[in-house]
Amino acid sequence: IDSVTLTLRASAAAAHAGDAHRAVSLTRSALAGIGQDTDSELAARVRYTLAGNLMGVDSLTAAFAYSSEALAMIPAEPPSRTWVWAAATHVLTARQVGEDGIALRVARQALRIAEELQLTDARADLLISLATLEKGGRRTREGRERLAQARELARQAGHAPVEMRALFHLAIGSFESGDLEESLPWLAEGLDRARRAGLLSSPYPLEMRYLQLLVLYTLGRWDECVKAAESDADVLPHAGGFTMGPALYVALARGDLGAAGRARALLDGPFDWMAAMVAGIALIDAAAFEGDPEAAVERMRAAVTALTDDSGRRPDLAVRLAALALAAVADKATALRLTGDEAGMRRWTDTATELVELARSVAAAGGDARPQGPEGQAWLARAEAEWTRAATGPDADAWEKAVTAFDYGDVYERARCQFRFAEALLAADRREEAAAQARAAREAAARLGAAPLLARLDAL
Repeated sequence: IDSVTLTLRASAAAAHAGDAHRAVSLTRSALAGIGQDTDSELAARVRYTLAGNLMGVDSLTAAFAYSSEALAMIPAEPPSRTWVWAAATHVLTARQVGEDGIALRVARQALRIAEELQLTDARADLLISLATLEKGGRRTREGRERLAQARELARQAGHAPVEMRALFHLAIGSFESGDLEESLPWLAEGLDRARRAGLLSSPYPLEMRYLQLLVLYTLGRWDECVKAAESDADVLPHAGGFTMGPALYVALARGDLGAAGRARALLDGPFDWMAAMVAGIALIDAAAFEGDPEAAVERMRAAVTALTDDSGRRPDLAVRLAALALAAVADKATALRLTGDEAGMRRWTDTATELVELARSVAAAGGDARPQGPEGQAWLARAEAEWTRAATGPDADAWEKAVTAFDYGDVYERARCQFRFAEALLAADRREEAAAQARAAREAAARLGAAPLLARLDAL
């Protein structure tokens, strides 16, 4: 076997072990080893493998460039397995840089050829891509039915990585549509499949592990979340540290400010998108807990900058990050309003407006093709309520909308919004309604062990 093929195999092993940066380095070495006499199919395979590995380190523009090169090196006719997989990779990179039209066209063409060649594994992979691109994507029942079909094809083909990709999209599609309980069996199956295949450290199982903890955290099953975070922890690579994120959110909500230091440690080493996401959430919330709006805003801006891809597209997560920072800003503006500091209050209301406009623009950026799901809509409602609190004071209608929006299943955030709703009702002298909201929030906070929120509710 030639050295280029051996290096490709080594890069695949590194990717499965969760070492994306080593996988990129090895694939670049394979590319450097290609000569003028190298078979065009092998040269294309090196390029689309490098494109796939570059996506793992969030180098999206370069990934799209290499997958474009790979697809251009070999003709679609006569049909070949190499062209189909080059096309399947190009679909993924095009999707990542926002070229959904290209992704959809190439995916449909490649699926026809995969069916003609009876490439079951490639059919499964392309069906997954189409399920995320067409007709409302993975959030719809139809999209998840297509994903289930892809999962079965991948299982038949014995292609574990594609099967785990299908299971991941089934799980996250359920989560994004607000069907949190439905996502848990898919996650359990996916992680069990990864465990049996020895692939727990590969990208999709790592993301499934994070998502499993996130679902448990969101549902308010915090003790289960912490326990699940401890399982398999000894076999995870350093790059898998982000999977512990929801357990950090639990610790922070229970008053353990040391969680902020553990979150900050995730930023050590090479850049990792998921680690930066977890750290951003935890550090902004920690700053809000500590009453430090300057730090909250600074950390939010740093996180959004870090998570913005190299095509300039800001992450959907920016809506949540802005809402978390707005909580600290609204606290500061409220305090200054009480002291009559008009200049200070204007400074922070201007900051609040900047943050809510960020949340609005990111929420609207997806348009009809990528609309916000229930979670994104809930965070936008909270951002709007926090902005109103900063600008003019507590508004019961705005907080009622936020409480209702978190009804999709987020127990803790609903309780936090109920606390603010109770404050707003009290300011409007609607005392009985305020008491009912405060009691409901207190019950949830007590059950979760969310000590800081419980203390605020007791004070109210």
